Amino acid sequence: MKLKHIIILQNKVDLVQESVAINQHDAIHKFIQGTVAEGAPVIPVSAQLGYNIDVVCEYIIKRIPVPKRNFISPPNMIIIRSFDVNKPGSEVDKIRGGVASGSILQVL
Repeated sequence: MKLKHIIILQNKVDLVQESVAINQHDAIHKFIQGTVAEGAPVIPVSAQLGYNIDVVCEYIIKRIPVPKRNFISPPNMIIIRSFDVNKPGSEVDKIRGGVASGSILQVL
């Protein structure tokens, strides 16, 4: 997978002490070193409380270009969720661990 635009969300920061969240943030940065995600922002969030969701929205709006739309072709999209044993940018056939996946073949 050749990802061009990556944003990493460190969720549930409201459930841990600040020092733990900072240590986790540093561990995420170390985990992504040498991958396609190196240099991507790691944004601490609490989806439950809405903490930093505005920052995520602003980043998406300002930094990720709107893709060209094709309203004629059928939808196409690959969705993969893996649990942090896989490095960002791992090829689909090399993903390890618990993985839930689904696919739609073309987005509008």
